[in-house]
Amino acid sequence: MNTLKALIRRELQEHKWGFVYLPWIVGAFMSLVVVMVYLGLTEVNTENFKFSTDVFADSEVVQSMKEATFEQRRAAIKAGLFVLGFPLVIALGFAILAYSLSTFFDERKDKSIIFWRSLPVSDSFTVFSKLIVALVVAPLLVIPALLFLHLVSVTAGSIYFAVSDIVPFTWAWQAYPWLDWIRVIFSLWMQTLWTLPIITWIMLAGAYSRKPVVAAILPPVVVVLVEGVSLSSSVFLDSLFERVQPWSRAGSFPKEYESLGVAELSDIPLLFGMTEFWVGILISSVFIYLTIYFRSKSDYASVE
Repeated sequence: MNTLKALIRRELQEHKWGFVYLPWIVGAFMSLVVVMVYLGLTEVNTENFKFSTDVFADSEVVQSMKEATFEQRRAAIKAGLFVLGFPLVIALGFAILAYSLSTFFDERKDKSIIFWRSLPVSDSFTVFSKLIVALVVAPLLVIPALLFLHLVSVTAGSIYFAVSDIVPFTWAWQAYPWLDWIRVIFSLWMQTLWTLPIITWIMLAGAYSRKPVVAAILPPVVVVLVEGVSLSSSVFLDSLFERVQPWSRAGSFPKEYESLGVAELSDIPLLFGMTEFWVGILISSVFIYLTIYFRSKSDYASVE
């Protein structure tokens, strides 16, 4: 266990920007946007989401807020906070993919693999520790920044509501889902498991190739083109898109946010009961085995 902790600590130290700093940078930026919106300095308008103080100029909106039940308030707060926090999830995804691509390639490129392989740690254990970082630790590191964004958003909104005499200051705080971060953690873990074939494929590319970006992208592109030309189908491409999109079987949010669906704790048995999930685990196991093999045979001079 101490060895695993040391390896994880090493990974976080070497990839501090992606896993430690980036969530806080995105969280701080989104918090600033929220404050500026409530100050009337800007607004956020997308196809499915509008965040502006102009909304509260509508008397019907204000009346509906005053008459909203506890559950309606909680659902509205939950949906709004999820949309505001979605950039953090996107940043996490890019950080994990960048880490997966570089973690094995960089140690060959800077020749640090010579030192790490001199330690009494097997290649399989090292690969396992890197998977733990990508699948388990990285999602956990997003939570503090996400909670900070939540607190800033609810505080700024509560002050605006109270000063504008829309609803009392406690309107949002009373319905705030304090334990929602537990659901978020499990949702992110489920998403990393669902995306595992892509993560392990990218790690494999970094473990054996001189040009990991090309090695990660070119084979799937070739498969897509060959399938499209010879079979006039897009099964492989569709499966790739499914793996990178948020996985959810829950109707947790209003219809306008269904495309951003997030998994609930009740979805865990559904995920584990899917044939596609276990096929992905099987494919990932092959990629992990090959990653261990190539790392054990790797020659740092091959990237020079």
